[in-house]
Amino acid sequence: MIGVDEVQDTLKITVYSGALEGENPLSLMMIASVGSGKTTLVKKTASKTRVKDVVVGKGKDAKTIQVRKIDGSVLYSTSCTPYALYTRYGNELKSGKIKHLVIPDFLSILNLPKFQMMTVVQFYNQLIEEGIISMESRDGKFLSEIPVTIGLITTIAHQDFRKRKDEWGAIGFLSRLLPVSFKYKKTTAESVRGAVKAREYLVDPSNFNITLPPMTHVDLPAAEADTIEAVALDTKDKNDELGVRRQKQLQVFCMANAIMNGRDIVTSEDTDKMLEYSKFFNYDCKQEL
Repeated sequence: MIGVDEVQDTLKITVYSGALEGENPLSLMMIASVGSGKTTLVKKTASKTRVKDVVVGKGKDAKTIQVRKIDGSVLYSTSCTPYALYTRYGNELKSGKIKHLVIPDFLSILNLPKFQMMTVVQFYNQLIEEGIISMESRDGKFLSEIPVTIGLITTIAHQDFRKRKDEWGAIGFLSRLLPVSFKYKKTTAESVRGAVKAREYLVDPSNFNITLPPMTHVDLPAAEADTIEAVALDTKDKNDELGVRRQKQLQVFCMANAIMNGRDIVTSEDTDKMLEYSKFFNYDCKQEL
């Protein structure tokens, strides 16, 4: 893809946050206009999956479901209701293998009936911050000894986002995800269309092939934490009065960048990148690529 190197790097850093000891993995929502390649970008983070048919239930209630195994830490799923997650991926969620869930287009949730849609949003509210211990339906149940917390990576068109911004902000959903928004300038758009005509998308790599290191403790020196705090206050969600959620997100961003670069301490290299990329950390699609 053309002109998206910094956005792709942000996605890589988000995936590496799954190896950060003592912190929740970073969650991210990518916002751009329809046709901007958002889904293609987030799909690059996905791990490969294997599918196995398993019978659940007994007698007349028996049914066959597909249980999936992933070879990495990032689950890519278009079937993203709580039931689908715990029946298909319950063991891998409880084992801690899954660090991130990619929902390629949050429109799949927005298209649910309104009551169900808000229930699913509330579920993700809890999954990416407090964690999930138990879920149950007539078809099965999920029970974990410790709260299961994973990061969410998803996208939404700017046009759809504007319609729900206030509603999601009021329930605290938006402040739980780091926004990454952008738009294309005219020259980049022309280059993208040229690449499509040449069918360059046929040879675009399918993923980043990221293998996470063991869980790693990363030190955060006070000077770097002060820099992060200042940027957090400047980019925080308006509903997050203290700015603490954005502060945690940016700390995780910097610590994950350190891990990605083979370090166990945050340095100015990490905060400099965070400062440069902060131009994307808004809901307004102001930054041109």
